[in-house]
Amino acid sequence: MRRRRVLFHVTHFLHGGIETSLVSLLNSLDPDRFELGLTVTYPSPELESHFRARLPAHVAVHVLAPEPWLSRCRQLKKQRKLGPLGKLYEEVLLPPVRKPLMNRRFRKILNAGGYDAVVDYDMSLSRITGPLPVPMIGYQHFSVEHLARGHGRKLRKLRHQCKVDYDAVVMLTDSMLADARKLIPEAADKLVRLYNAIDLASIRAKAEQPLDPAVAPAGPFIVSVGRQEESQKDFTSLLRAYARLVAQGIEENLVLVGDGASRPQLEALAQSLGIADRVTFAGFQSNPYAWIRRARLMAFSSKMEGLPNVLLEGLAVGQVVVSTDCPTGPREILDDGRAGLLVPVGDVDGLAEAMRRGLQDDALRSTLLAHAARHVEQMGFGPTSQAFTALVDRLTKTTAAPAAATARA
Repeated sequence: MRRRRVLFHVTHFLHGGIETSLVSLLNSLDPDRFELGLTVTYPSPELESHFRARLPAHVAVHVLAPEPWLSRCRQLKKQRKLGPLGKLYEEVLLPPVRKPLMNRRFRKILNAGGYDAVVDYDMSLSRITGPLPVPMIGYQHFSVEHLARGHGRKLRKLRHQCKVDYDAVVMLTDSMLADARKLIPEAADKLVRLYNAIDLASIRAKAEQPLDPAVAPAGPFIVSVGRQEESQKDFTSLLRAYARLVAQGIEENLVLVGDGASRPQLEALAQSLGIADRVTFAGFQSNPYAWIRRARLMAFSSKMEGLPNVLLEGLAVGQVVVSTDCPTGPREILDDGRAGLLVPVGDVDGLAEAMRRGLQDDALRSTLLAHAARHVEQMGFGPTSQAFTALVDRLTKTTAAPAAATARA
């Protein structure tokens, strides 16, 4: 059987869950079944310093916009360092030039590689290329249900993409799938559910490696891992909940692993709450699993997600987990609260109480850990890679239909 040639795409590599899950998926796919390529719109230091070595050696990587005149202002915008003139250049003057250029470059790679299918891993490519002459799979990484509450423009854009641009759209959880089918019924037959690929054995092996002694606290600690972007993650509520626990005499310090544009305001908040000496901002860590493994508890306080990998990683290394019950992912990953504690989004008192119980109630800890150890096994490499392979096989075997080919031209 000829190997399926599949070209993946992502906007850029930052230190986030989307990039990590993409690398995991690429590593999970059988090289005897797939010939893989990857296009990245923008270069980034993270791609070279962290992710390049983690990508399978057989994956051909192409950066579409390596020139500084195409990518520099975009990088500054992500860092919130772009001034007024830069915004004018990036948002007004550059797009009419950049979009057709990226379209031509991508299609040249697609044609030269003879690819059978494209995977738009962050649903950014279709805005550049529109429909393609081969099957196109989109990945939706965030809650669909929240778009119906004040994000009408984004919902309309997603609806258009599902109806016009993609042959299949992947939702990461059962609840995401149900929400999407309810909100976009006209594209229901295109929607599928695939969990992120998680390499449990690799995560557990890395979790046994030592921590950086220059950063690690001397005593017991609570850990929270994630990009520090308050529009989504809500470390603010976590810091306020932790301050309540400190006032109650809790022994554990708090370690925040990750970086992001909101870090300065979070550091200022810790100072104003009087807990700055108890909170470690550890920054980006290439091996967060070791931090999760050695903590006494992992806390997760997002406002909105899709399928947060870090919760799966917490269960994989045998950690007690407390999470907000945000849309979507935590309830499904934590099996309705049987594999970890769930609290309402933004409930500072509830979060503090759940963290206290997770630290101090030994019977509860044992029950949660025992259930989590059984539950997480279904999230391993095998089921996801097999389901992805079946999806690609189904789409690429049906592309000979003249009507479908005409519609995608």
